[in-house]
Amino acid sequence: MGHPDFNAMTSAVFRADPYPILAELRESEGVVPLNPGVMPSWHVLRYADVQKVLLSPELFSSNRALQGEGELAEANLSFLFNNMISATGDKHRRLRMIGNRVFMPKFIESFRPALAQVVAAQMARALQGHEFDLVEEFSAQITVAMITRVLGLPLADMPQIRRWTAVLGDNSGASTWLAALDPEMVERGRLTGLEMTAYFREYLRERQANPREGDLISAFASVEVEGERLSESEVLSMVMLLLLAGNETTTNLITNFVRLLDAFPEQAARLRADPELTNPAVEETIRLRNSIRNIDRFALEDVELSGVTIPKGGLVVVWLSAANRDPSVFEAPDAFRPDRTANRHLGFGLGMHMCLGAALARMEVQLAARAILEQTALVELTAPPVVAQNANFDNITRQMARFHPR
Repeated sequence: MGHPDFNAMTSAVFRADPYPILAELRESEGVVPLNPGVMPSWHVLRYADVQKVLLSPELFSSNRALQGEGELAEANLSFLFNNMISATGDKHRRLRMIGNRVFMPKFIESFRPALAQVVAAQMARALQGHEFDLVEEFSAQITVAMITRVLGLPLADMPQIRRWTAVLGDNSGASTWLAALDPEMVERGRLTGLEMTAYFREYLRERQANPREGDLISAFASVEVEGERLSESEVLSMVMLLLLAGNETTTNLITNFVRLLDAFPEQAARLRADPELTNPAVEETIRLRNSIRNIDRFALEDVELSGVTIPKGGLVVVWLSAANRDPSVFEAPDAFRPDRTANRHLGFGLGMHMCLGAALARMEVQLAARAILEQTALVELTAPPVVAQNANFDNITRQMARFHPR
């Protein structure tokens, strides 16, 4: 049962390449009970089972309050989840309606010209022929410039924002994988939460006094649905969550698109010959290397999946990355196929909690990918990647590269 290296935080083998282990467990077990951490957990790996969990909120809750309070809640970043990701029932409906009202297609499209300028500037730097860090000197430059613009924050705060998201990424899911919580890690997470809350509270109160047109903090502070507005804590939680999702995950997707061009040179040549395949290539990147590999739910009653009974109250970890490579759904699941049809990936989740910022993330990755395909003859990865400390995300912290212009 299980696999000795199935641990997203303590196994160097899993962190370096989790996909063979996930595939082995998906085919042999489907649902893996695991108890290496503070909390026992049940890991769901098959597409049909993942789909059932995400589409059955009456059986599997996203409510983070079910994990308890205190140090455990701090370790699992509870301050980030006073929003629709953790909400259920009428509260979720209200928050989602407000979120949808803010994230109208017109609002997303209004950022396209600014995004095009950011991508053009980063491409100009990358095409100068020198070696650069693909993560921090290219991908993150695009995504943080955009998320600060979307939120209405100073670009000068970018280094601090990157530090915060790094801490939150390292801490994510710690109670699932670690037998004992590292006090220093918990304290770093707690202090980061306090710093972020204070930072955004200052901006929120300024926007409440002097609202601006076209930034999310102002929009979330002022939007009203059915006579209700978001509370201060809800606005803060929504904005901090979007900061993390809109920064780290989109950075990972741009980086992973480039890494796939390197890993699949025949497909890279095909894409350069036909850039109209860019958008489906981005969807294939999201399927094959989606940024958030797993998400949590809590069983509201005893539930059986793939012959395994998950008890009421059990922590359920659904592996989007494993489902996205399920051979029962995707032909040649480990191959990068930009022309894959009916790409029903779960990279942005599914159901009532599907990612609110998916359209913005897609636009960012599509514009960056199109520019890379049209302006480079070759992307060269000049050193091995530096793998992140937490394999709950498909990310690396450093990847030296060189872009060769056409």
